[in-house]
Amino acid sequence: MREEIKKATVIVIKVGTSLLVSPETGIIETAIPQLASVLSELIAMGKKPILVSSGAVGAGVTELGEVSKQTAAAVGQGLLTSLYEEAFNQQNQKIGQLLLSREVLDFPKSQQAFVQTIHELLDHQILPIINENDAVTVDEEGHAAKFEDNDELSLLVAEAVQADLLVMLSDVNGLYSENPLFNEQATMFHQLSEIDQRLIEEAEPHSGTLSRGGIRSKLKTATGALTMNISMVLANGKSPRILFDILAGREVGTLFKK
Repeated sequence: MREEIKKATVIVIKVGTSLLVSPETGIIETAIPQLASVLSELIAMGKKPILVSSGAVGAGVTELGEVSKQTAAAVGQGLLTSLYEEAFNQQNQKIGQLLLSREVLDFPKSQQAFVQTIHELLDHQILPIINENDAVTVDEEGHAAKFEDNDELSLLVAEAVQADLLVMLSDVNGLYSENPLFNEQATMFHQLSEIDQRLIEEAEPHSGTLSRGGIRSKLKTATGALTMNISMVLANGKSPRILFDILAGREVGTLFKK
């Protein structure tokens, strides 16, 4: 059992695009209601989850076809938000949305305002739902406004709010010694206190046609979490109820902890 995980109260939960959007059919109808049910129950239990939700660009692309990423994000974010509102209304759970660019977390006053907003939402049992403001955020010469992806965003949010735990829900069960799709003998790591650079170099850089992150990004995020002394769990989120197992201290997924 992972006893220390049971004590986690403020928990940043990142949900990947592959869990919310299918390249063929668009937004997965059952995904958001299931997630809303689990997160609402966690709040009722006294936990303080913060949801970092990918999927806006993917939802926009499947809705519109070949358009710019910014246009896809603008439409997709609206689609996701309406579905989140409907699903959480069914649970009588209030939500608040925050769309971020890197500047918000880079500059002290804006970061302080962000952290204060998050904690006020949590204190009122309101679920913060965070995504990058992809519709208008672009990098300029000498100035990085974008996050690498929502994996990095979730880590920086966890650092800013001093979260007890970061949970990365993806379409993989955890971190393996090798890609299990190509090697049936690959073994899953249950806990790591450091990450071999070789694993990062050999990892696949991308995970799908609609998403930016992949297992390499997860490893970079885990490396950052270990440096910041933030416990992180990488697990398969196809059933959001796995969050109950994680927070009960069961050994699901891979735990990154010093």
